[in-house]
Amino acid sequence: MTTTKEQRQARAPVAGSPRVYDFLRPKLERVAQDLHDSLVDFAEDERFAADLDRAFHIFFSEEAAEILDPEEEAAFISFIEWFVYDYRLAPQGERLIEVFQREEAAYLGELERQVLAAWQDTNISLFEVNRIDEEGVWAEDLFTGERIRIADQNMAAGVTLWSLLLCRVLPVGETYQPSGAALEVPPMFKRDILRQAQADFRRWQRQRRGGGGWRAYLRERGYSLNITVARLFVTGQEELSREEELLWRDEGKSPRAPLGLSPELKEKLLRQYYEEYFRQWPDTPHPSLRGSTPRQYCQSPAGRRRVREMLKELEFIEERKKQAGEIHYDISRLRQALNLPPEDGACVERPSIKWSHPVYSNVAEELRRRLAEAGYLKPQVENAVQLWADYCRTARPEVKKRETWLAALEYTMARLEFMSGVTQKELSRKYRVAATSISSNFRSIWQTLKLENFDQRYTTQEDPYSKLLRFLR
Repeated sequence: MTTTKEQRQARAPVAGSPRVYDFLRPKLERVAQDLHDSLVDFAEDERFAADLDRAFHIFFSEEAAEILDPEEEAAFISFIEWFVYDYRLAPQGERLIEVFQREEAAYLGELERQVLAAWQDTNISLFEVNRIDEEGVWAEDLFTGERIRIADQNMAAGVTLWSLLLCRVLPVGETYQPSGAALEVPPMFKRDILRQAQADFRRWQRQRRGGGGWRAYLRERGYSLNITVARLFVTGQEELSREEELLWRDEGKSPRAPLGLSPELKEKLLRQYYEEYFRQWPDTPHPSLRGSTPRQYCQSPAGRRRVREMLKELEFIEERKKQAGEIHYDISRLRQALNLPPEDGACVERPSIKWSHPVYSNVAEELRRRLAEAGYLKPQVENAVQLWADYCRTARPEVKKRETWLAALEYTMARLEFMSGVTQKELSRKYRVAATSISSNFRSIWQTLKLENFDQRYTTQEDPYSKLLRFLR
């Protein structure tokens, strides 16, 4: 799904409360729209023609041309947005928005200058839609973990709960608006998109010799996400159809009513089937859970997170059915059955850990910061903290130098997440500790917790056994 400038004209003020209205909002939206149009017009200046040509061949490279069609409106809009906000112009390396600000700021009003300044640090990203109302959506940036409100009625009317949005959002007052086109992607692609983005992020960091977090990466390399998503979408349609079917299959049964029945009886039978299917679902072994049941998997923090992701995918499918006027099921009932918190966009299930010693807690907090800087995503960071907590409870390690444990923990997570290129030698330089210390602590962690490859307690990677079960099912 895409939203364009013409589709985003009718917007209502965002209410701060039932009785207090933000009367500045409509003016801000008009200013933002006019400013955005001015930036696009500015990009058409003849002096930028050579840069525009170079940028075009980068964005629509030979590799990208196999997937992206520059004549498709959404793809071309994404290119223009990247050229305006991120592309570095020759020869000074300025971005077009920076040139615009320098040359045009004197002719802008105070409100326009404020909005323009706020747009300097934007980047394309991947957002997960976690709540929708008539005025817009709440979404989480899957790279930075930031939660934002996107005030766009057309987007709210068109997207589905838990879908992924590949887009740039621009701050307008206290909320955000999509800039240009927003590509909607089913949540079943999330794991593959993030895995490929992380691999490219690590290559980018090595080329820069360290330094630079997700925002810096997305400013430089965010355009490549268009290729990643498009390729996965093209090659994954058959797999996606299979995934949706597997979510419904139960010993060869299908939620299709027999032919020759009246519409009323068909609907009744389908509703009965849905009720029975979902009643059994929490206690039915699932191939994605290594043959365990969702209820069994919910016994650990990592297991709960995995089941919550499964429920998001199910809810996405059911919401699509609801939008199409088909029979659907309320997935919140499954969350209640499994004692999982509601997914309202505000809930953050973070393990409640009681540390036996303050130094263990200090290591955990520093671990969160270091892993985030290294490009680990929020679920991976929380898995690392849980792993450290479990190890501390069992081994009660002595922490003489915090960095030796931080290095060993990062190496352990790299092994569990199958991150190529992360070596003990590299981490010894990063943390300024001996490689032998990293090796010793790593062995202690691995042996104490009886870790194994694809250990589902602490990794976000799907193990080959689960993939094989899904294939054979």
